[in-house]
Amino acid sequence: MTFLCDVDVIMQVLNMALVTIIDEQNNKYTFKRYNGYPFNIETIGNVGDQLDKIAHRNIREDDVLVCVFPKSGTHWLYNTVMMLRSRSLKYHGTPTMMEFQEFNKIEEMESPRTFGSHLRFRFLPEQMKLGKGKVVTIVRNPKDLVVSFYHMLQKLGDVGYDGTFEGFLKVFVSEECFMGNGSWFSWINDMENWNGANSLCLSYNDFKQNTFENVVKLAKFLEVDQDEDFLRSVTESIQFDNLKKSHTLATPADDRWSGICDDGRLPIYRKGQTGEWKKMFTVAQSEEFDKLFKEKVAQFGLKIDVSFD
Repeated sequence: MTFLCDVDVIMQVLNMALVTIIDEQNNKYTFKRYNGYPFNIETIGNVGDQLDKIAHRNIREDDVLVCVFPKSGTHWLYNTVMMLRSRSLKYHGTPTMMEFQEFNKIEEMESPRTFGSHLRFRFLPEQMKLGKGKVVTIVRNPKDLVVSFYHMLQKLGDVGYDGTFEGFLKVFVSEECFMGNGSWFSWINDMENWNGANSLCLSYNDFKQNTFENVVKLAKFLEVDQDEDFLRSVTESIQFDNLKKSHTLATPADDRWSGICDDGRLPIYRKGQTGEWKKMFTVAQSEEFDKLFKEKVAQFGLKIDVSFD
C-alpha cells in the first residue's frame, strides 16, 4: 500500500500505539498496533494486557471457542453451537468475544462455556493450543467476506475505517488489516498450522449448501447426542432469514455497542448470500485479487479450498 502521509502515532502505551493512516484518496484507517500486529480499536485497553490475560486464561475441559475471521459466519456458527449445546432452539445473539470484553465476564460464565474471538490462532489461550477445550471455525470466500465487512462498517460509527470500497480492499489484503491482526491469508495460515488444538474447520459455502450434514458433523465434534428430528429443527432455525428475524426481535440493546450502533445492536445480518462480490468488484479488482490469492496460497503453502463462483 502507498500512503500520502506518515503513520500518525496519537498515543503510545508500552508497546501499543493508536495509529491513523490516510491514503491518497483520503480514506482514513485507524487501529491499535501492538508488537507489530494491528488490532481492532475496540480491543480492550493497551492490547498487551488483554492478550496476556487471554494467553493465560484457565480453560475448562468443556469450553468451546468459536474463533472466526470477521464476517465469515461468526454468529451463524455460534448460534448453531449454542442450540446444539443447550439442546434448545433459542436464539443466543452475539458471542462474548475475548478481546472485546473484560476478563471477568468469561470467568464468571457457568459451564459449559461457549465464547468467541476474531484473533489469530497465535493469540489464543495457551491451553487451547495444546488441545484443552474445543475450537470451531468457519472459512468464507474472502471476496464475499470483504464486501460484507465493508457494508457493515458503513452502518457503524467510527470503528476503524472511513472511505471507499477500493481503499478498504487495499487494507484487507495488507498486513495492516486489523480485522485479523494481519491479512486474511496470514489468519488462515495461523489456523492451518495450529495442529495441537482440538479444532474443527467448516466451509461457509458448504455449510450453506449442505446445512444438515454440517450440523451433524458439528454435533459429533461437540459430542452432542441428539436425534435426527432435533438436528433438522436446528437446521431450520439457523437458516439466514430466521436468524436475521430473531436478531431483530430477540436481541436487547447492549451498552457495549451503543456508541457505534444506532440502536445498540450490531448490524450482523445483511444478505448471507454467496457470490455477492460480483456486484461490488470491478473486473480489474477481481483479476488483481485472484492473482494475489494464488501468490499467497503458494507463499504460505495454504491447503484452503475456496470457490469464487
